[in-house]
Amino acid sequence: MERTGKHQPTHLGVWYDFRNPVPWRIGWQQLYNETLDQARWAEELGFNSVWLSEHHFTEDGYMPSIPAALAAIAARTERVRLGTAVLLAPLHHPLRLAEDLAVVDLISNGRLDVGLAAGYRSKEFEVMAVPRTERGQRTEETVQLLRLAWAGEEFSFRGKSYRYQDVTVTPQPAQQPGPPIFLGGSSVPAARRAGRLGCGFAADSGGSLDLYRVYAEAFTAVDGSLAAPEIKANRLVHVTDDPERAWRLLGPHLLYQNNVYAQWAREAGDPARAGDLTDTAQLPTDSFLIGTPEQVLAELKVVFADGPVTEVIFWARPPGMTLEDSSASLQLIADQVLPALAEPASSPQ
Repeated sequence: MERTGKHQPTHLGVWYDFRNPVPWRIGWQQLYNETLDQARWAEELGFNSVWLSEHHFTEDGYMPSIPAALAAIAARTERVRLGTAVLLAPLHHPLRLAEDLAVVDLISNGRLDVGLAAGYRSKEFEVMAVPRTERGQRTEETVQLLRLAWAGEEFSFRGKSYRYQDVTVTPQPAQQPGPPIFLGGSSVPAARRAGRLGCGFAADSGGSLDLYRVYAEAFTAVDGSLAAPEIKANRLVHVTDDPERAWRLLGPHLLYQNNVYAQWAREAGDPARAGDLTDTAQLPTDSFLIGTPEQVLAELKVVFADGPVTEVIFWARPPGMTLEDSSASLQLIADQVLPALAEPASSPQ
């Protein structure tokens, strides 16, 4: 599949984690069937991509098996790109991961984008007996090994965490030299690592213009899979005719999401996440685009104007939200935001 690296700031992708929090719990089969059906519907509505996130050993069942779920979505869709936002690289055997992702790319006829990150949640590293101090080097070596594995030729590798001798990985993915790889993060080292390894950058919580500059300045096209810097920014996007009602509706779900992430960060030793929030007014609103179609469109255009942002991916169904409420927003976005984003930019006067 040809990829030119051309900046096309018109893309929106939907993002899921399949969480099923206790306060709003429904049957697991219902949750999975509803979410898979909505992902297929998102393609019909005109969204560009579907992304899934990964975590393990959580009370709310946060998606633990991205390749399996993406394969199911691949079989139900024909056009949308399919992305991992993100796979926790240190928690996977890199060659087994290369096999799983190649299979997904083949099933989808070359529609896979691979987002990786080093992870941070202490319990995941403890249970899987992976040294948390090695998460950075394991992520870098996983990038190298995926590229070697997807070439379909025999190779040997001697790294600090992984060593392999005379191994060939098959089958090859549909995309050559392999699916695009994006590295996630919200720090200067993460942005610099993504650029240095010639990867795209999946900026946590949207990122900032400073991070975009660090990434773009560090970018080097080391393998040809990305010809130029490319950024996937993330937000929560919810479009409504009644923003005040939407905030009341979304508030409990956003507080839940924020507080779970804050707890994990505290457990990992981040002193900046000192306590749970109790009021939606305390939420970091710059991560949320909640408003009328006109308001959200204006804010999205600002995001796309910052650096080489090619796509905004957003939580289509925040944890615990009903299918009906999330679908109503998707319909409004498809009807009133996507067409406006697709219009050519006006020429300067």
